[in-house]
Amino acid sequence: MTAAAATETRGPLARLFDVERVDDLVWQGRSDVMTLPHVFGGQLVGQSLMAAARSIESPHAQVHSIHTIFLRPGVCPDPVRYEVEDTYTGNSRVSRQVTGLQDGRVVCRSFVSASAEGDGIAHSRPAPAAGPVHAARPLELVAAADGGLGPWWADFDAVEVRVAPLDEQGSAPHSAIAPRNFWMRAVERLPDDPAMHRAAVAFASDLMLMGVAVAAHGVPTGFERTLAKEWWGISLDHTIWFHDAVAGDEWVVYEHTTPMAHASRALIQAAAFDEAGRPVCHVAQEALVRRHRTPGTGER
Repeated sequence: MTAAAATETRGPLARLFDVERVDDLVWQGRSDVMTLPHVFGGQLVGQSLMAAARSIESPHAQVHSIHTIFLRPGVCPDPVRYEVEDTYTGNSRVSRQVTGLQDGRVVCRSFVSASAEGDGIAHSRPAPAAGPVHAARPLELVAAADGGLGPWWADFDAVEVRVAPLDEQGSAPHSAIAPRNFWMRAVERLPDDPAMHRAAVAFASDLMLMGVAVAAHGVPTGFERTLAKEWWGISLDHTIWFHDAVAGDEWVVYEHTTPMAHASRALIQAAAFDEAGRPVCHVAQEALVRRHRTPGTGER
């Protein structure tokens, strides 16, 4: 790798997911990519994935699922400590439990599974009819009609997000609203590390989910400022199943749906495919979403 190429691979996401080993089965990750009042959930998922992956000695075992429960809001920009437990190591399958902590307080806990790739059963639903990526609009242009993306997005440039045209007449029997399709990719070129590419996809997979939950209640897609003024929400848990090798720095389309919500708990899902229509991963998240009592005040 040339010096120039090495520089290109040290962008914000590469630094974010280059977790530092500080002890036996203990890693530490930074928290300085997004200006948020708490640590972004996608960061916690991605760094937990990296800590688990780096605890696995077999070069053939790749992470195929991660299930994360968010327990407390993390504090920005404080680092997060990840303690890994080897729950199972077999000939073809590996399982790890990862606990994320700040100042001794547990902020998240993840269960990670990995295995060696091999031949076997394989099938996939079709990719969504989202249209080509060049026909999708950059998120910041969509948000311009809402006064811009807002302060939380001000310095965020790690992931490029494009909003595919919305078919308002479209419907899906598994969703309360027509699917929302987003093209996303890491802006930087990532190192040749399969785990880091999965971590980047995990990070991106958490960016637009909350907006889909409130889209069922009248908030236009991409209106992040209106979402923040009128709604309050936190992620309760986040699950990803990876289906094949994925390039986090190439375009991936995420078809977002929300099948149901009850008692302020909304379920949001995303099926993701690359530009060739190959399945990449499936995402599911439950979020606690409530309307502010006084819009724009932050009162819940």
